[in-house]
This record gives sequence, structure tokens and C-alpha cells, in this order.
Amino acid sequence: MLRNLLIVCFCFLGTLTASGQSVFSGRVLEYKTRIALPSVRIQNLTNGLKTISLKDGQFGIAAKPGDLVIFTIFAYQADTVLITDMHAREIFMTPKNNMLNQVTITDTSGRAVANPNAIQYYDPMFHGQPVVYQRDANFNAVGGIAVRLHYWTKDERRKRKAAQSVKDREISEHISAIFTPLNVSNYVPLKGTDMDDFLSLYTPDVKEYTDKKFALVPYLNACYQNWQTLTPEQRKAGEIFAK
Repeated sequence: MLRNLLIVCFCFLGTLTASGQSVFSGRVLEYKTRIALPSVRIQNLTNGLKTISLKDGQFGIAAKPGDLVIFTIFAYQADTVLITDMHAREIFMTPKNNMLNQVTITDTSGRAVANPNAIQYYDPMFHGQPVVYQRDANFNAVGGIAVRLHYWTKDERRKRKAAQSVKDREISEHISAIFTPLNVSNYVPLKGTDMDDFLSLYTPDVKEYTDKKFALVPYLNACYQNWQTLTPEQRKAGEIFAK
């Protein structure tokens, strides 16, 4: 069944490729141990598509250069990837007990993208204006002034977009921490693979979760009622793309 679903997934992705999308693929592994991670939730924040990794960590999702793809799974630090090329790559996820406080975004060339939330220094003598005294790494004056010219509004848009993506990543981590089998079993009478399939289908995305009308208990009740109307095949559809 899973193999058939994977075939359907790649057929669907093939259709997207014809309309200007390509397939970003690879494997999700645990950092250092290289253990394959199945059931990692993968979302393209740019086009909204979702999938999960298979038992061997393999994944494939429609994307194009410039898209942001986030990888989330319970007990691991989420990883956000800025796609710069469509080559297959390995995604390494770090267990949360080894997490550092620093949040980074990497692109598909392996380079770190500057944290858009980093605090920038502004010289108080110039009240944050483009002309400031030149300073060393410790902000000591070294003589002369520096003129900061901001011609490239495109860079500002990219920074704002990256900042929003980081915010979405944090919300996605929060969602992943709530929608676990242990937590959801308090509201829904499902276990094992049924619970896994239920979570794959009904774990909300950032937009749905942050809606002012969202409430956890009514949402889970409505999802469970819908679940009961699905055929076994429809319930397994979440293994490739969540609704």
C-alpha cells in the first residue's frame, strides 16, 4: 500500500513539474547517528504542499528554487531549508535534548542564512540613520564614518519574508508538540497506526492553527466525526499528503 501511495505521490509531483514545479527530494536522518527518520512532517511554506518521510527517511515534495521547506517531528529540532537548487540532499535533524538556543536557516548549498531576528547595532550619535562612526567588532570607534546606502528594497522584502518564515517555523514546532499521539489520545479514541493516520490527516497547518476561530477540542471533535466517514484507503492518504 505504501509503495502504491508513493507512486501516486510522484505522479502527482510529475504533474506539478509540468506546470513549473520540480521535485525536491532526499532523505531525513538523525544528526551524527545517521538513523533514518520516518514520519517527519515536511511542508513547503511557499506553495503550502505537505508530505511525510517514509520508513527509510526518503521524501519528495514539489518545489522550486527560492522556496522554504520546513521539516518537523516530535522530539527533534525543526529544520528550515531555503532551496537554491533541486539536487537531492540529506536533511539532518537534531534531538531536542541537544538543541542550542540559536536558530539558523540553511539553504540547499549548505550555507547559513543570517537570522533575521538578530539585533543590529545603531550608533546613538546618529540616531539609527545611515551615516555612523566606523567601529570594530566590539563597537569601539576606529575613526572615520560609514555611509549605509539602502538601494536594494528587494533585500528588505527577503528579510521580512525570512522573518515570517522563522515565525511560522516556531508556530509549526508548537503545533507538533501539541498534536502528538499522547496528547490527542485524551480527546480521540484512536491508537497505533489509526492515530498516526489521523494525525497525518488532521494536524493543522500554521494558517489554520493561528485562525482566531481555532479551538482545540471542537476542532478535534469535528475531525474525528469526519474520520469516521472515511474509507480505509482515504484514511491512509495522509501518509503522503496531509489535508
